[in-house]
Amino acid sequence: MRRETQRHKGTKTQRRPQTRPIDAAFFVSSCRCVFVFFILALTACTKSLPPVAAPVLETDRLAFGRGIQALHEFTPDGYVRAIEDFRRASALSPENCEYRLHLAEANLFLALEQKLNAEDFRPAFERGADPQCAPGSAFSLRLDAFRSLDDFGPSRDRTGLIKIDQAIALEPDNPFNWLIRWKLNPTTQQQENSILKAVQIAPELAVTQYELGNYWLVKADYAAAREAFHRALDLSPKHFRSWIGLAQALSAIDENEDVEPLYKRAVEIAPDFLEGRILLGDYYFSLEENELAREHYIAVLKRHPRFEVAHLRLGLNYLQTAEFDDAEKAFQDAIEINPASYEAHYYLGNICLARGDLEMARREYEEALKFVLNFPEAVYALGTVFFREGKTDNALEQFEKVLRMNRAHADAYFSRAAIRVQHRQFSEAIDDYNRAIGLYDNQLLSISKSIEQSEDRGLTRKVEAERKKRDRLEAIMERARQLKMRAEDESLGPR
Repeated sequence: MRRETQRHKGTKTQRRPQTRPIDAAFFVSSCRCVFVFFILALTACTKSLPPVAAPVLETDRLAFGRGIQALHEFTPDGYVRAIEDFRRASALSPENCEYRLHLAEANLFLALEQKLNAEDFRPAFERGADPQCAPGSAFSLRLDAFRSLDDFGPSRDRTGLIKIDQAIALEPDNPFNWLIRWKLNPTTQQQENSILKAVQIAPELAVTQYELGNYWLVKADYAAAREAFHRALDLSPKHFRSWIGLAQALSAIDENEDVEPLYKRAVEIAPDFLEGRILLGDYYFSLEENELAREHYIAVLKRHPRFEVAHLRLGLNYLQTAEFDDAEKAFQDAIEINPASYEAHYYLGNICLARGDLEMARREYEEALKFVLNFPEAVYALGTVFFREGKTDNALEQFEKVLRMNRAHADAYFSRAAIRVQHRQFSEAIDDYNRAIGLYDNQLLSISKSIEQSEDRGLTRKVEAERKKRDRLEAIMERARQLKMRAEDESLGPR
């Protein structure tokens, strides 16, 4: 077949391209490769993003579980978090009565802690009212009994025991029923079994172990108390009341035990815990480290200016350093808070006696005895005032009254001996001096033993404080020996 040519001048002959059918598979494959290449090119120019987790939606059961966990810390912070979680669970599931009951109970635990710490507990207490969603249930009965605790203030409602007994009858295996049964009256024989039952049912609850420690303290089984407080702290390391209980148990086992770290730990965990501050201050006061003690008493008063105990302790602190004006103000502040503060009146009497104001001293001692008749220290001090006033018969009456209350009161024997010497009853006076010296000597032996044990443990601060006590006591005993010798000489008559 002849090829067709162009015959126009100046042009070349061109070949017409041949066409072929399009392969569909090839076309799809080519397109796919181009698309993949495009995607790879695009991703190469952008930073890869981490996978985004799907949001976890809050559920009522999650909030409730957190609330139970926070409640079981049994601390003020734990109660606050439990309240928030129980409130959140209730908001998510308003028809759930269990959440509302636990919310009320958490508020009562918080209110109790606030009351014991001299805080305003009424708002939390009111929020702890029975929500009335399960009338007649064990939980509802327990809430009513909880609100009737004497810790919240004197109450005429004596139905608390009846209600908690009804709760126990309905749910005998609920440890909180037995716990409230114990707290309603922890001093009777019947109640003692309640805390033992609570621990038997739920040994994993820090609050039951803590209350068990208190039970053993009352029973004077200090080793058992120590173990209970240890278990409470294993379960809830921030349970500051158990740190205090552990310190008290160890001190009772061995008075030379160094418990300062335990008191300090309680204060570190809860700086606003008034009892912890007071006890740490008392510890320093016992070592005659007055500046440190004063720091904690003042911290309490900054937090709670009308805390009577802190004013009393601060006054004693000033009295120990002979800062009479500051001590007087502190005791007067205590009386302004509580006019029946017999201790404040007694210490004011000591200040007046030190100043030589016998009349005012006598008035303060007599005022103290209006509130507590069997107060040996005030009775003895009143006898001292009478003796200095020359009213020896009145003084003798007071000293003998002291000895009827406490046969081991060495100072009372010492002072009665002085009166008997004035009455020329030398034989009786010498007997009194001997008794006083014997009692002083026993005290010195105890102090010397304490010094020896403290030295062995390297407790230098304790040693220093005990040596000061020993020096003061030795001076008094030496004075008693001299007066006894003088009485013996006078008993022989003129030479």
